[in-house]
Amino acid sequence: MLGHLVPFHYCRDHTGELPCRKILDCWHERFAVHEYLRGIYSEEEIARIVSPPRPKLLQIIEIARKARGHEG
Repeated sequence: MLGHLVPFHYCRDHTGELPCRKILDCWHERFAVHEYLRGIYSEEEIARIVSPPRPKLLQIIEIARKARGHEG
């Protein structure tokens, strides 16, 4: 996603909570990254890791609602 080489720890820690969603795509040829993730995360967390991102417009609307103090 960045367009240049980055160390594995950057991909693993990039959001603070879960690894980058592209971690399997980028690292599967170098080592058994899926097995590594299965040793750390639940299957539900792995599904969240690899799920496609929400549309940008939806993200912007959610941020605006939170800024105004509305969660619904």
